[in-house]
Amino acid sequence: MAVKTNCNINGIDYYRLRVTIGKDRKGKDVIKNFYGTSKTDAENQKDGWMKNKLLGINHISIRDSLSMAMFNWVWDVLKVSGIKVTSFERYEGIYRNYVEESSLGFMILEDIQRVNVQRCYNKLHEQGKSYSQIKNLHKVINMFFKYAVIEGYLLRNPCTGIKLDVYKKEEDVGEIDLFIEDEGTVETFTDEEIPVLLEGIKNKKLKIMVKFALGTGLRQGEILALKKTDIKNMVVQVTKTLSFAKLYDDADNYSYETIVTRPKTKKSIRKVPIPTELKKDLAELNKIRIEEKLKLGELYQDNDLLFPSETGTYIDSRNLLRSWKRAFEGIDVPYKKFHALRHTFATQLIKNGAQLITVSRLLGHASIKTTEIYAHVTESTKADDVQSLNSLFK
Repeated sequence: MAVKTNCNINGIDYYRLRVTIGKDRKGKDVIKNFYGTSKTDAENQKDGWMKNKLLGINHISIRDSLSMAMFNWVWDVLKVSGIKVTSFERYEGIYRNYVEESSLGFMILEDIQRVNVQRCYNKLHEQGKSYSQIKNLHKVINMFFKYAVIEGYLLRNPCTGIKLDVYKKEEDVGEIDLFIEDEGTVETFTDEEIPVLLEGIKNKKLKIMVKFALGTGLRQGEILALKKTDIKNMVVQVTKTLSFAKLYDDADNYSYETIVTRPKTKKSIRKVPIPTELKKDLAELNKIRIEEKLKLGELYQDNDLLFPSETGTYIDSRNLLRSWKRAFEGIDVPYKKFHALRHTFATQLIKNGAQLITVSRLLGHASIKTTEIYAHVTESTKADDVQSLNSLFK
């Protein structure tokens, strides 16, 4: 008698058992899938998982689906490994968005071969996912399989030999890595847009912050984390960053909090000279802080911040975003993200003759390859500038 199955994944028949294992934070049922070669096998998978759950044990089994095994790895290994909170948030997000409910995630761990992983990436590429997104997914999956091999769960890593360069496009310049420097699309402000933007900003503190970003190239989180003591002799010492991150108790319970952590990479810890023209702006910023402190009196929470909120605390990134968007209302400058100020800093330096290695160090890039994307932008600008000479020959 043929084995009864009820689903087919990548050409292989499985029996899938769907079980409600609890409620999520919104009160909705949490469904977990168990896969086996038969109904009995799937039920055994479920019974073993439930037993271990009651005992507080979350071992990885080669008969687990990749989704189940990676779930245990994310929460029982990664979360307690000492990685940054923001890094864990990225890992967990990649797992949840690309593995948990994917066709690859449904496969039994010991059945996964290199072709299955490559096929997963091919499908994502066809769906329009970028090289950077696929590369970062591969990093997380590869980390998991390396762990599974080291711990003896598997004999080989199916990620070995995976080809990623096939997903690159001609416009993919440099290697922009989510875990190192997620620059995204390179938006910059033109020479004509900058004065219009600055003139349109009515909030004095925000205007000084924008000037500071244009003059130093610091990331938003690095600026918001600065203390007054981080600036000496018009040089800013970058040693930390402010993040708005998920803090997890477990998979179903988390909260968003503002935290200060070390920068993304060792090279992000750096010293950056401040243009001397900003000296008067920093003096004005000091007056603003004093006025805010006097206004609130004992209610003011002095944290010695360079750019504090009106109450002396860290500026909430969501409030900054709202103020930033308001700055574009009624001015003839297209909206761009705050990060465009950092891009503008880099492209202006290169356009004015700065060496690529110098720009890379000022930006705190882990690799000069990331900085090369700005050279690509300036080359495009040069081409456009030359084409403007066509009018001379008409």
